[in-house]
Amino acid sequence: SAAAATAARSWRDSASLILVTEGLRVLLLKRAAKSSFFANARVFPGGAFDPGVDASADWLPLFRANGGRSFAAWHPGADGLAAQAAQFASARRAPIFESGAAASVAPLALLPEVALRICALRETFEECGLLLAADGDGNRVPHDTWASGPELRLAEWQSAVKQDGREFLRLFSILGLCPDLHSLYEWSNWLTPSTLSSPRRFDTAFFLCCLPAAFQVRLDLAEMSGEHDWLPPVEAIDRFHSEPAFSLSPPTLYELAKLAGQADSLQSLEAFAKHRGRLGTELYFPVLGVGQRLAFTMHPGDCRYPAGPDFNSGRHVDLGDIGDDQLMRDRPANRIVHAVNPDAERHVTPEGAVRPALKSGPSAKYRLDCRGLRPLCGFRPPLVPPCARL
Repeated sequence: SAAAATAARSWRDSASLILVTEGLRVLLLKRAAKSSFFANARVFPGGAFDPGVDASADWLPLFRANGGRSFAAWHPGADGLAAQAAQFASARRAPIFESGAAASVAPLALLPEVALRICALRETFEECGLLLAADGDGNRVPHDTWASGPELRLAEWQSAVKQDGREFLRLFSILGLCPDLHSLYEWSNWLTPSTLSSPRRFDTAFFLCCLPAAFQVRLDLAEMSGEHDWLPPVEAIDRFHSEPAFSLSPPTLYELAKLAGQADSLQSLEAFAKHRGRLGTELYFPVLGVGQRLAFTMHPGDCRYPAGPDFNSGRHVDLGDIGDDQLMRDRPANRIVHAVNPDAERHVTPEGAVRPALKSGPSAKYRLDCRGLRPLCGFRPPLVPPCARL
C-alpha cells in the first residue's frame, strides 16, 4: 500500500493553501531566484510542517478558551472532523493523514487534518502576511475588523513567526481568536517525484480556501521574489504558454487546470469544495515516462502508471519501445506532457468525460480528466451548477 511504501521516507511533510477570491482569481507567489526548490516558479503559499509548532498540545488551551466548535470539532475522539475522519475507509486516503509526520506526533494532541491546516495557515502568514482567523465557533472574523490597526503591527508579527513558529500561537492568544481551520477544504496531496534533480522532496497536503476579497499581500522577500498575482486559472495557464519567464511548478499547473471551468462563482466553488473535501484525497506521486522524444509525468489513473511505484528509486519508466504517436493516443491518460520535441508547448493531456469549456488559445488544451479529482468521479454535490459537475 502507499502507506507502507512511504514508511522509508526521504522527504518532509508540508502543507499548501490555494487561495481563491472573487472573480475566481487564485493567489500565485513567485519564488526567489536563489531558491533551491522551483526557483522563479509561481506557486501557492505553503511550506514545511513543523511538529513542535503545528501539532503542539499548546493549541488546546487556546481552543478551550475560545470554546465552541473549534475545540469540539478538532480534538481527537470528539465529534466533528474526528468523526468525519472515520469516513475515510477508502484505500485512496492520502498517507500523509495516516502515516505522515502529523500522524506520528505522540501523544496525538491534534488530528493530522488539524495540524496540517495550522501548517498551511502559518506558512501563508509567513510568506505573504495573510492571517486567517476565526472565532471559537469556527466563524471567519473579517480581516479588516482587526488587521488594520497600527497597534497590531502584523509586519512585525510576520517576521517573528518566521523566526520562531511558536509565535503564531502567541499571536492568536493575544487576538483571542483561533486559526480559521474550518474554511480550509481538503483538495489534493502531492509527493515530489524521486526523479527531480533537486534533493529536496515534500509530501504536500493542498487545501483550498475561498476569500471574499483579495487582501493586501506582504511578501517575505527571503523566500519570494517580490512578485505575486491574483489570476484566473485560465489566464495563468495561458501566460505559462506564452511567457517563457512565467513558470509554474507541475502541481501548480495541474491544480490550476483542475480549477479552470469548474465553477461560475466563488460561492459555487466553495460549496463544491466543502462537499468534495469530506471524501478526502489520494496520493499523487508523479512518475516520469520517457519515450523516443516524448517525456511526461503520469499520475494515478493513467494507463501507463506503474502498479507499485517506487517512491525512492529515482528511476523513470522507459517507454522507448512504444511509438510516441501511440503514447499520445493513450487512453486513459492522466499526465502532464513536458516535451514532444524541443519546441513543443507544455500541456496537460486532454482526456476523460469532463471537458470544461475553454474556448480558444493555448488554454483550450486543458481539459480536466475526472481522475484529477479522484475519488470523486460521478460525484455531484447539491447546489453546484452544471459547469462544476464531475
